[in-house]
Amino acid sequence: MNPIKLSVVVITLNEAENIGRCLDSVKSIADEMLIVDSFSTDATLEIAKN
Repeated sequence: MNPIKLSVVVITLNEAENIGRCLDSVKSIADEMLIVDSFSTDATLEIAKN
């Protein structure tokens, strides 16, 4: 039997202050992380890409 995989989806809008901490909190358990950005005008995308 194959193990269950976990995908984490995060919807963002100008979350530069929080996105790093959010992604760090799930990276040890997530098999994949998907970030759906709602046209942020701050550094949210740049932080999420790193």
